[in-house]
Amino acid sequence: YCHFCQHVKVRASGMLACCNKDCTRRFCEHCLSKSIGDDVNPQTSPAWIGGQWHCPVCRKLCCCALGECDKNHRHCKAYRYRVRRAEQQAFKRTGVTG
Repeated sequence: YCHFCQHVKVRASGMLACCNKDCTRRFCEHCLSKSIGDDVNPQTSPAWIGGQWHCPVCRKLCCCALGECDKNHRHCKAYRYRVRRAEQQAFKRTGVTG
C-alpha cells in the first residue's frame, strides 16, 4: 500500500518502492506528484540516485519525517494521525482545543 494515502494499488507499476536498505515504504506515483509535488521521472528527479529511487521520508521531504510540518501540501495519513492524537491528548489534559 501507499505510505501517503494508505490505499492498496491494483497496478504495481504505479508504485515506487524505496531502494534504501533500511526502508520498506512504497508510494503511488499519483500521491508523489499531486500531494507533495515530487518528480517521479528517473531522468529529471533528484530522488533517483544511481538508478535507484529514494522515498520522500528518507529524503526528509515527507511530513512524517519532520517534527512539525508547515508546508502547504496534503499531509500523509501517518502525520495527520500523529497530530490528531497529540491534539486529543492535549484536550484530555487541558479541556481546550488547539
